[in-house]
Amino acid sequence: MRLYYFLLGFVRWLIPEDARAEAATALLRRGLGAKIDENGILTVPFLKRGRYVRALKKIPYEEIDSGGIPVMLINLRHRHGIYTALGLVLALYVFSSFFIWDVRIEGNETVPDSVILKELSDVGFAVGGAWSDVMRSEAEGALLASSDDIGWININRRGSVAYVTVKEKTSPKSDKGTEVLSNIVASEDCVIEQITVSSGSAAVKAGDAVKAGDLLISGILSGEGGVGFVCAEGSVSGRVNREISVEVPRRESCITYGEEKLRRAQIKIFKFKINIFKRYGKTDNSCAIIEDVKEYTLLGRYRIPITLERSYAVQVREEERVYTDSELVKIAAARLCALRNLRLADAEIVKIRTVGEYTESGYKMTSAVTVLTDVCDRREIAAAP
Repeated sequence: MRLYYFLLGFVRWLIPEDARAEAATALLRRGLGAKIDENGILTVPFLKRGRYVRALKKIPYEEIDSGGIPVMLINLRHRHGIYTALGLVLALYVFSSFFIWDVRIEGNETVPDSVILKELSDVGFAVGGAWSDVMRSEAEGALLASSDDIGWININRRGSVAYVTVKEKTSPKSDKGTEVLSNIVASEDCVIEQITVSSGSAAVKAGDAVKAGDLLISGILSGEGGVGFVCAEGSVSGRVNREISVEVPRRESCITYGEEKLRRAQIKIFKFKINIFKRYGKTDNSCAIIEDVKEYTLLGRYRIPITLERSYAVQVREEERVYTDSELVKIAAARLCALRNLRLADAEIVKIRTVGEYTESGYKMTSAVTVLTDVCDRREIAAAP
């Protein structure tokens, strides 16, 4: 549906088949739009319907549908209480968004929610308090200063709810709550690029070639005083060789999408829904249904409880494509690039070499890649005296 019809309203008339040609002629003579679809439906602008009525005064037709903002307002013109209630609810919602009505804690494992909530409340950040960026920063600083167990905190706002995310100052723990004594080993074959040890002792150095499972940082400390055990901590990066390939068949089934057609549109205010458009009739089985929900905010910050929900029908067709040699190479390059970005998103590419070859069924392209990535894998020390 056009935005024009939504804003100014519309009326749909059904014109009998034997009168469609006469109706189109009569409308064109008066300079009016005369687009009658294959089902005999004429969509008329609501505010101009009088001109259309006069043009079709000798032609039979039947009104089957109407919608848009003017139609909705006319239907509600005697319901003043609805407008008053909506205005009061909107004002109350905007006013309440300046206050904190709920505080939710995330990320804590050993520190109870009640302890965090009490410490926040001591600095004035609690349910019922006014929301401000200054108060949020003060609460974050006060909690970090007063707690020995919390090492990081972030307070975010979603509407009138404060989401408090914390990270605790804890070492890896076993199921029994005791510190895990562990080594760090290589997660895959690589050449060590850099090693930094926070706890434990390094078992390799930069330039060493290691295999998956080899010891990198030991949690066993030995010295003149005897042997000790710690939780190994640190970071190790290494150069890793990987191979990524894709193969594109010469014949391939492809999905194509046609024009989107609006099926339904409605405004949702809290839990109440007001239909502003609906297309009648069954949807073709070859169509895909796309749902779209748009939310609105006041001044770009405060979300209001009004959403526009739309549903579209899109024609979907499946057809077979036969690629030429040049198309095979372009498609393979694009797919290989996408796959490479996906698999190596957390790694830094150091060197890359790509080759391709035609096969009986299509084209194969392969990249041999050397990447710099984290190669740490924690492994618990089996036994300690």
